[in-house]
Amino acid sequence: MKKILFLFACLLTLSSTSFASVDTVSIYSNSMFKNVKCVVITPTSYKKSGPALPVVYLLHGYSGTYSDWVIKDPEMQKLADENHLIIVCPDGAFSSWYFDSPVDLTMHYETNVAIEIPTYIDSNYNTIKDRKGRAITGLSMGGHGGLFLGFRHADMFGACGIR
Repeated sequence: MKKILFLFACLLTLSSTSFASVDTVSIYSNSMFKNVKCVVITPTSYKKSGPALPVVYLLHGYSGTYSDWVIKDPEMQKLADENHLIIVCPDGAFSSWYFDSPVDLTMHYETNVAIEIPTYIDSNYNTIKDRKGRAITGLSMGGHGGLFLGFRHADMFGACGIR
């Protein structure tokens, strides 16, 4: 009987535990004429009508994809919850380096990540719609993208860095 009560207590605890929400969105890019996928992590406390939250744009490295961060780092949900922020992980293609290609119109990742995606996120989520509420960073190629886009688009991002 004690084992059954213990199991019941464990199940009750697990069912009341909340976790940040992880969604995948597909955002149409006018500059590249295609959909680009992003992971969007919202904290447990997130409400459309609640206080506006800051957003961290987290870029993947060379040969990665938009889902790398949530697959390789299970702490992402915990970080969103602990810091009361939204984390957005956009796809930067296999080797875009987050540049706009002068020859390939399907490779305009600077415009997409620095302008189109934040515009979409601000329109569809309760965010601080100002550079003071946006940061951009990443790993490897994503770190390059974080610094490159952060400096070139200082009107959009209040902070940038490398992880």
